[in-house]
Amino acid sequence: MKTELIIKPKLNNPIIIQHDDLKFDGKNITIPSYYVDGILDYVKDYKTDGVSPVDIEDYQSFRNFLYDIQDYKNQGN
Repeated sequence: MKTELIIKPKLNNPIIIQHDDLKFDGKNITIPSYYVDGILDYVKDYKTDGVSPVDIEDYQSFRNFLYDIQDYKNQGN
């Protein structure tokens, strides 16, 4: 079976909102990794009492994503 690989050029959406290194292009938020520790300080102790199970899963996924970034940075990367 032959497969054709097509590489599309990366489209850079224009930045709509920017504050220092924080950027928003209408769809994506770009946050530099040096913000991870500060964000985790707020996110890690979030109380999930009364929060729907679906939202708790989203929270845990986001928190774990930030922990993975922090671990990667702490390995000297």
